[in-house]
Amino acid sequence: MQVTDINKLGKELEIYTYADYVGKGFPIILPNGTKIINIIKNYIENEEEKNGYEKVMTPNVSKAEIYIKEDRFESQKDDMFIIKNDEEEKNSIVLRPYTYPFHCAIYKINQKSYKSLPIKLSETSSVFRDERDIKGISKTRQMTISDASIFLAKEDLEKELMQALRLQINILSKLGLQVKFQVKTWDDLKKEEYIGTIEEWEYATKAMKNALEKMNIKYQEKNNAKMYGPSINILYEDEELSNIQIDFEIVHRFDLTYANKDNEEAYPIYIHKTTIPSYENLLSILIEKYKGEFPIWLAPKQVMIIPDGEEYEDYAKEIENKLLEYKIRAKIDLSNNSIQNREQKAESLKIPYIVKIEKKEYNNKNIKVKNKQSEKSMQIEELIKEVTTC
Repeated sequence: MQVTDINKLGKELEIYTYADYVGKGFPIILPNGTKIINIIKNYIENEEEKNGYEKVMTPNVSKAEIYIKEDRFESQKDDMFIIKNDEEEKNSIVLRPYTYPFHCAIYKINQKSYKSLPIKLSETSSVFRDERDIKGISKTRQMTISDASIFLAKEDLEKELMQALRLQINILSKLGLQVKFQVKTWDDLKKEEYIGTIEEWEYATKAMKNALEKMNIKYQEKNNAKMYGPSINILYEDEELSNIQIDFEIVHRFDLTYANKDNEEAYPIYIHKTTIPSYENLLSILIEKYKGEFPIWLAPKQVMIIPDGEEYEDYAKEIENKLLEYKIRAKIDLSNNSIQNREQKAESLKIPYIVKIEKKEYNNKNIKVKNKQSEKSMQIEELIKEVTTC
């Protein structure tokens, strides 16, 4: 499916839209799209919490100084949105392009010991990048990302990599995405250009390979790592979906240390981890994969209730309230359209269950339920069980 088809389907499903006066690269996420994002966000954040991550919130704007301190401002400022300060560049205001320097500022608040580690910080945030190659909703200028920072002792690296991989796999499997793995390490012909020592690179790369092999995960090895550290990259249809990136530089730039078991000052290993691509990009992937027929747990509306006349609306409201009690995403269509037109509208939105209430259902105090497989009468309790066990 081409990007234009995804955009067309995204609008038809009322997931997102665009307006010329808002600007290219700035999609407007509609209620259905927002519901999908929030479902995934809540799921990811709950899984992260189970795995020891603490949620943080960092600013959308800051002084340029934080990126200058990180030493990537000069190389990346053409991709940033900047309000320039002509007197001192470090006082220019930058719309945040990524979050992890702020996580370093959080780590820096107080001195850490080896007993404090690992420290895992996660965040769902908006970031802003002046992308040139805009591609529908898959590549935008404002993105909602889910990422995390892990600060750990060297001896715990392999264990923490395995835990991070396990979390990634569980989340991506829940989304129905089949992925491949790569280990990115240095190019031997350019290794003198890389940040960090040979020993650090070899130790980290070996830990990554060991983690993957102990989990029986097949992987490819590529010698095109970023300059500041090796990574495990997770691919979907040969496009990078997420990664687990080691950064040997940033702990030194921000002077992040801890007291080791010998009470000596040491630098932690730093991992920046993305769970998914941006939520906007993920929406495009899921729209393409499911063609709008999302799994029941992910469908923005799970049940549409259609009463065939005003005399059945109170009963329809009873049904809706009962479904909502069980956190089933249900809605009544009370428009003036015919029952057939309302049914067609629900089908065009790919709503998994359509509940019709006509005279027979009203008299028998049951419901007529239509899904992709069948149409039949049932009790409300049967529908609740079917939806909540999906």
